[in-house]
Order: sequence, then structure tokens, then C-alpha cells
Amino acid sequence: MLSLMLEPLPVLFLLAVAMWLVSLYKDDVSIVDYSWSIMLLVAVLVYVARAGAESMVNLVLILMVAIWALRLASFLIKRGRNQPEDRRYSAIRKKHSPNFALKSFYLIFMFQAFLVWVISVSFVPGFLVDTSLQWTLLHSVGAAFWLLGMIIETIADNQLHRFNQLVIKDQQTLDAGLWRYSRHPNYFGEFCIWWGWCLFAIPAALAAASPVLLIAPLVMTMLLLKISGVSLMERGIVERRPDYQSYRDCTSSFFPWPPLEKVSDN
Repeated sequence: MLSLMLEPLPVLFLLAVAMWLVSLYKDDVSIVDYSWSIMLLVAVLVYVARAGAESMVNLVLILMVAIWALRLASFLIKRGRNQPEDRRYSAIRKKHSPNFALKSFYLIFMFQAFLVWVISVSFVPGFLVDTSLQWTLLHSVGAAFWLLGMIIETIADNQLHRFNQLVIKDQQTLDAGLWRYSRHPNYFGEFCIWWGWCLFAIPAALAAASPVLLIAPLVMTMLLLKISGVSLMERGIVERRPDYQSYRDCTSSFFPWPPLEKVSDN
């Protein structure tokens, strides 16, 4: 299992180098976000190629990862087209200047490659077990949870993107649609996707006697709630959007829930 886990590292390193060189050309490290999901898909495909996974269970898992990765990457590219560098990365650039061009290689691109690799090892047990592994109820529950997350994340992303494209807005904060019930429904959708994969992988992990399937959902939950997700996005947001405080006071932070009071519809 350990040798299989190490297989994607050279490929992920080369992808990180390529994205870093593109960022130097564009003078914009925001493009690192575009490669996040694609790098995970590449890691999974490397595992598949080395392990020779052929069962229907494995093929469904590969398909789920591919749909998620391509949807997320294409959306982020569409959202970031003709936009300046994301404020998160601009702050990192300012903090680590001078010589940020060099520092960004290990601070951002190599760090992402390593993080993708750590998360990707959760998929390894699924490609090591006997290819005759049969479909179980847990596979159906996991796939349903993944599908729920995909639907929520896709709808939430599109609602926010359309809102941000409005030239004239009566307010700065979106509080309609899925955003009426959660301040971060897109992150909640991503949460469902990763725990759906975890549920889907339980039969294989039990067969392989490996607990590594928990690495990805636990790391992603921590990222979504405490590091690069909710916590980071809401840092200083009231200063940028004065109407956000009233929205925060009555709207669930993460898990969808009816608002505490009437929120205006758009």
C-alpha cells in the first residue's frame, strides 16, 4: 500500500512546477485554484493505472472524482476570467515580498501538491481490494451523499456567480436561494462530497483493513471550517460589506437551516 501511495508524487510535483511557471508569466498565483481538483483527479488516475482497478465500484468512484474535478476547475476558470489576483493571494504576496515569485513556488504550489497527495491517499484502499468487490448499501448511500453535495455546490456556485455579475445591486450580500439558509452553501456541498466518498469507500477500507479513508474528509472538513473556507472568507468581511452583519446574525454559518428572521428575497 505504501508503494502505491507514493506513485503520484512525481506527477504532482511536475504539475506544481508547470502551474508555478504559468503564474510567473501571468503574475497571478490565483491560478493555483484551477489546478486543485485536477491534481486530485490525476493522483486518482495514477492509482488506478498502477493498481489495475476494474470493478464497477472502482469505475463509479473514478467517474465521481472526474465529474467533481472537471466541474470545479471549469467553474473556477470561468469565475476568474479577466479578474485581478484574488485578495487572499494578494495578501500573501504582500506579506512575503520581496522575492515572492520564488517563495510562491514552495509556499503555494508545492504546498498544494503535498496537500493533494495527503488527501489522495484516502482513495488507495479502494483500488487495492479484490476487483470482485460487490456493490453494497454503503456504496449507494455514499453515492447519494456525493450527488447531494454536487447539486448543492453547483447551484450555490452559480447563484453567487450570477449575483456578482450584476452591474447594479441593491445590496452587497447574496441572501437568496441556497444562500438564504447557509452563509456558505457551496462549502457545505463540498463537505457532503468528501464525506460521500468516505462512506462509499468504507467497504473497500474494511476489506483492506486500512483507516486512511478518514484522512481526506477530516482534512477537508478542517480546511472548509477553520482554515481556507468559512473562517478565511469571513475575516474582515463586515468592513467590506456593511450589510453582512445583519445577514450573519440571522443565517446559519455552514449547515443549511431556516433563517432566524425574514431575509429579503432578490
